[in-house]
Amino acid sequence: MKISIVNPHIPVFQRDYAFRKTRRWQPLSTAIVAAWLEQQGGWEIQFLDAHVLDWPAAEAVRRVRDFAPDVLFYSSERTDAWELPIPDVGYIEEFFLEARRQSVRPRFVLLEGPHGSIFPEDMLRRLPEVDACLRGETEPVAFAALSALAAGRGLAQVPSVSWREPGGRPCSNPDDPDPIKYRDFPSPAWHLLPMDRYRDAQAPDVPFAMLETSRGCPMPCGYCYKQMFRDRQSKRAPEQVLDEIQEVVARYGVRRIMFQDQYFTLDRAHTAAICEGLIARALHRGLEWRCQTRLNGMKQDLLRLMREAGCVEIHTGLETGSDALQRHISKLAIEDFLEYRDFGQSIGLRISPNMILGLPGETYATAMQSLRFFHRLGVAMVPNVNITYPMTRYYGEAVARGELEGSGWEEVVAGAGLVGTTLDRPAIDRIRSRARLLNGALRWKKRLWRLFGAEYGRAAARKLLRAREAALARGASVL
Repeated sequence: MKISIVNPHIPVFQRDYAFRKTRRWQPLSTAIVAAWLEQQGGWEIQFLDAHVLDWPAAEAVRRVRDFAPDVLFYSSERTDAWELPIPDVGYIEEFFLEARRQSVRPRFVLLEGPHGSIFPEDMLRRLPEVDACLRGETEPVAFAALSALAAGRGLAQVPSVSWREPGGRPCSNPDDPDPIKYRDFPSPAWHLLPMDRYRDAQAPDVPFAMLETSRGCPMPCGYCYKQMFRDRQSKRAPEQVLDEIQEVVARYGVRRIMFQDQYFTLDRAHTAAICEGLIARALHRGLEWRCQTRLNGMKQDLLRLMREAGCVEIHTGLETGSDALQRHISKLAIEDFLEYRDFGQSIGLRISPNMILGLPGETYATAMQSLRFFHRLGVAMVPNVNITYPMTRYYGEAVARGELEGSGWEEVVAGAGLVGTTLDRPAIDRIRSRARLLNGALRWKKRLWRLFGAEYGRAAARKLLRAREAALARGASVL
């Protein structure tokens, strides 16, 4: 059978206060599906990453038409953005409208990704060309669905699939209670990807790869759509991870890696084994890597080992500079973050906070606290406004309060930054305006310090810790 795997061009999304950027990172999930198909044999594969190649829908569809596949496997989101997907289906509808114009109609059209996982029946209604939505983690359901099609069995008995009955009525099969584990997936089919096109925006001239060592996150954050990988973590064996790193370094000259695990250091022994393997194989020489993780309870010895193994930056979900809001969202205490950041600077390991404006409980005062905190830390405040994603805890709470009806993406976009907060649109505009002013001042401060051979903000965490301790000693506000 012939199959076209399509990762569409996904535009930057900005409407009202909802904003989501897009990155030129490898689409790991679909590349793993392609590798599995190669292992099965009997498949002729066309792999189109229209996103990194900047192909509009018309060009991607034309290439599918010329290939004339039996199966069109369309991915609505890249692996790096599953938990915070684009809150819109416009670019998906554009692709299938173009397919209609060019008379592209394979025997089977499968849609995978968060959009079909969250609202499968709605997607089947919107897209008459789509035969089925594959829900949840891409690879296990894709393996099962494609096996069924190859064997001529259809999709009626495949778990985690929403499909059309002969009369057109949407029907959803139960979720798979025990999907294939991440360690049993093949490595991505790197050779099918345009590896020379993938870049990290912070270092656009350095060959780059996105990798994962694990899937899943057990943490109770209310804003992250994480049903795709579920609450349990499923890990690659350390040797698998090291082999994949070695391959992208040796074959594609990769010198910069982002580990996109939702919680990179959840299993500290697993993390240590990977770091020790990087050093033992001498892969850490000339290689810089980054990860995202929670720092709660992190030991300094592990941070030292990570730095020795080539880690230069850890992204962590501080999210806000307000103590009250930080406690409300059950994240790392601000004092702990400052201590980790100060220690990281002492060993050359950057600890970078993520930030979200408009989490439930946000007020104008807490938002301004965050602006001041991040500015004093020397970090430019990017006022990303919280989007209350369906199937998250915050979404369920908002529906229960009557703030959302649970009707679809349109109300999600309209409520960005407003759901669960006391903010209104003029207040968000004032906050964003203030952030722009502070960020402009910060750029000048950093330039001035560089003129004197120094780095602005290097000792900021330590100073903030001392200021907070002094404020608490005299019974004043910590910020």
